Amino acid sequence: MSLVQKIKEIPATPGVYLMKDSIGQVIYVGKSKRLRQRVQSYFRESSNHSNKIRKLVKHIRDLEIIETDTEFEALLLEWQLIQEIRPQYNRQMKTPEAFLYLTIRKVGKLYRLRPSTQPLRGGGGWSFGPYTSRKTVSFAIRGLKDVYRLNCSNPAINGSPCLNYSLGLCRGICLGGKAVGEYNASVEQLIALLNGESAELLEDMQREMNQLAADLDFERAAKYRNCIQSLQALLQKEDVMDFTEGNHLMLVVERLDENRVKCFVIRRTDVLFSEVYGGGNGVSEEVRHDIFARLSRELADAGPASAREVSRFEIDKAQIIYSYLRSGKCKYKMVGREDLDALDAVISDVFSEE
Repeated sequence: MSLVQKIKEIPATPGVYLMKDSIGQVIYVGKSKRLRQRVQSYFRESSNHSNKIRKLVKHIRDLEIIETDTEFEALLLEWQLIQEIRPQYNRQMKTPEAFLYLTIRKVGKLYRLRPSTQPLRGGGGWSFGPYTSRKTVSFAIRGLKDVYRLNCSNPAINGSPCLNYSLGLCRGICLGGKAVGEYNASVEQLIALLNGESAELLEDMQREMNQLAADLDFERAAKYRNCIQSLQALLQKEDVMDFTEGNHLMLVVERLDENRVKCFVIRRTDVLFSEVYGGGNGVSEEVRHDIFARLSRELADAGPASAREVSRFEIDKAQIIYSYLRSGKCKYKMVGREDLDALDAVISDVFSEE
């Protein structure tokens, strides 16, 4: 079948597409909840296409389509295939340097904020991450320095004003005095925020942004808004990692249509089991028995769900699952050993009003 014919016959379902070159090598893996619309968009003339897309399209000679029942499964399958195949045009997801940590440690009298591809070793500082977006980490650091005027170009604190001080970008850290304490206090608020200990930093920034907007200083208000958004993105990643470190066993149900649901059993970031069931008339005894048996077996085989760190190569997959559980597209329930005698009630609760 020709490439043109394959493109015409792509189903309008969720799934993954593999684009191949003239020798059959996969050069790009993508996903969509509507495969036909997404794939066909590559081959339409558009000024919105990036140079990367235009170059990719020139090399496509074949396509492979893998349908899935849900967008969630398409996302997971895309992640898995990119890790296994490492296609040429999926560089962002396959490059180890794409993972960054925000490191904070005290050097002399001042805290230093740095993006790094490696966490700090030993004591004497903090490492937050890994994050998958260099832009998000950089924007958060830059935004914090901008709104609190922490951009000192001479942090040696030798009593001489730096260039940024004359430009209004430095609050006088280079001169010493109370500006040094104010700088460190702002960084300590950031540490408390990312550690989940206090949201005072975000609350202060929100109040200041609202006041600036009320004063019609929209340019400075926009700086606060952008910084808040960057910090919230970092916070979400921290939430993802805390959630994943718990090694939870989860029962998840998503409705596919009026008569069917899809059930998943997920441990941490691994889908242990997935199956489509008829759900139009509630949960049948057969379905209940099947899920009960699988969950019981998993609980019996698994050891205690002790926390462990999320590896840098696991974070993308963890983000997919975390976002899915909070998307409103499914219902889920954490299942532990203490639920073994009450699994029937747990299953009924998840399937209720699915």
